[in-house]
Amino acid sequence: MLDAIRRNAQSWGVKVIFGIIILVFVFWGVGSFRSERGDILAEINGSPLLLEDFQRVYRQTLDNLRQENPNISVEELERMDFRGQIFGQMVNAKLMEQEATRLGINVTAQELRQSIVEMLVFRDQDDRFSPAQYQAVLRAHNLTPAQFERDFRGDLKIQRLGEFIGLPATISDQDARDFFTFAQEETVLNYLSFPWTMELDRFEVDEEAIEAHYQANVDTFQVPPRIRIAYLHISPAELADPTRVTQEEIEAYYTNMAHEFAVPEQVHARHILITPEDDSQTAEDQVREKLVQLLVRMQAGESFAELAREYSDDASAAQGGDLGWFGRGEMVDAFEDAAFALEPGHTSEPVRTPFGWHLIQVQERRDSGVVPLEDVAGTIRARLAEEHGLDRLAEALDLAMEQLIVGESLETAAEMLDLPLRTTDFFPMGQSPAELDLTPEAVAVLFGLQDGETTQTPLLLADGYLLARRIDFEPQHVRPLEDVRERILTQLRLDMAKEAARAKAEQALELIHAEDPQAYDPEELQTSAAFGRQGFIPGLGFHPSLGKDAFTAEIGEWLPQVYQLQDAFIVARVHERIAPSEELWLAERADWRSALLQSRQREFLQAFVAELYRAAEIRVLRQDVLRPASR
Repeated sequence: MLDAIRRNAQSWGVKVIFGIIILVFVFWGVGSFRSERGDILAEINGSPLLLEDFQRVYRQTLDNLRQENPNISVEELERMDFRGQIFGQMVNAKLMEQEATRLGINVTAQELRQSIVEMLVFRDQDDRFSPAQYQAVLRAHNLTPAQFERDFRGDLKIQRLGEFIGLPATISDQDARDFFTFAQEETVLNYLSFPWTMELDRFEVDEEAIEAHYQANVDTFQVPPRIRIAYLHISPAELADPTRVTQEEIEAYYTNMAHEFAVPEQVHARHILITPEDDSQTAEDQVREKLVQLLVRMQAGESFAELAREYSDDASAAQGGDLGWFGRGEMVDAFEDAAFALEPGHTSEPVRTPFGWHLIQVQERRDSGVVPLEDVAGTIRARLAEEHGLDRLAEALDLAMEQLIVGESLETAAEMLDLPLRTTDFFPMGQSPAELDLTPEAVAVLFGLQDGETTQTPLLLADGYLLARRIDFEPQHVRPLEDVRERILTQLRLDMAKEAARAKAEQALELIHAEDPQAYDPEELQTSAAFGRQGFIPGLGFHPSLGKDAFTAEIGEWLPQVYQLQDAFIVARVHERIAPSEELWLAERADWRSALLQSRQREFLQAFVAELYRAAEIRVLRQDVLRPASR
């Protein structure tokens, strides 16, 4: 069940999830051996997968995902089948744990204890395991001894099973070299571009064509039936009351969780980057000399920021070369070594990195240390308030349901709990309101209500529960032509322009293949940046098929078809193939060998797990919790 989070296993938060509760269980004998079964989401070969566990992993994984992608929407999560992915990963982990047990793979109490003691998150400033810090982390993450005893021991068993399954995987030096060459080889294209966006206004569209398009595509202008709801969201965040958190609690959390507020040594720097035109020594010397000249101008009083705006090749040029604050490990080694060797206000000599030549100027420095309590007190208060809200969750739901059962309104329940009663915008069947993460089944329940009717049972959310009343209904209808006329006009003009551009490109390619000397003007031939097999071409965009064809063709050969890119069609030929250098291979050989070995070990493990899944008996008991695609 830990696969859903294992991808982020180096992060502090995930180390906490995998490493806290057992210390209470192992070291102090606190906690219960009683299984906390709760509702069963599914049975895997007769063994329960608990709804409580699914909700916990779902919330943690969603939090991690939103930290990396703050703007991710409910619709995107739906397209990802997010719930289904987590469920599938938990099933796979359950199957692997069962198989590890069958094979006699076990984790002793001593091994379990040692794994926990070694975790940095539980060590104090003297690098010793701290029981007080452990208990503070435990309280902060609302996990029980029984949950962690099961999860952490299971994860270690799964890890050992994976190592056992991957043992047959081997890699030769030639395998690694071939893999490196294949992955790192680049190509360059010559191409003719036939854009369509420059002449959209010259294409005339008459009223008859607009009407015909509207009638032929009337289904695309359908507005599906939609509803609005008033809802009461009962969750730890909603129940959080920061005013109930005492200063003593905040100070205790800050003391026990000091590692959370540690900050590394950092510098705030600007840079000027100039990239040589080619790999020749002459080009290198020219760039270095240019930077030396800029350095002399700075020493004479010219602004580093203004020179960066004028001369730097980096995207930061618009900000005067400002890179903001960064710590060690965030930049390439040569750049980092130079930056951290400088005092504020000082500028480096020219520094060579894989990106080109740099001048670096440090603006400010921060020594490593701990963020002052006053700077994080608000964050701690909010976190502790939400923990208190979690403690009140079951009681608050019971109070709200009691009010509804005796015939009181949702407004009364909201008032009793001192929670806001909110309303949504209109939303269609099968689609959650933007502010809520509802399953399609939950949306169907809401659509099944009559106007003014309130849900009789709470709807389950990732972070709590929802009680709702349907307040408005809008039947299905077709948008009138006048509302979509401009949209149709734009689309028809775009279609005509694209068709004209495609025809020009196809004609040019036909003449090229016929070796017609009038096929194209050599002056119009453009050259792409070097690109790899993934198909992303700087300045042109992403096109996997073009990338594949470019690496299949010979140098000088025209590719077999016309390709549609961001705003143009192109025809192209291979101009150059660039093999990775011997120096790069020697520098990265060990990394590529390790990466290929890990890849093959994963393939072995994936095949093994797929066979376990094929033979497993899986019964989903709470279909309402999962997306349809995850069934």
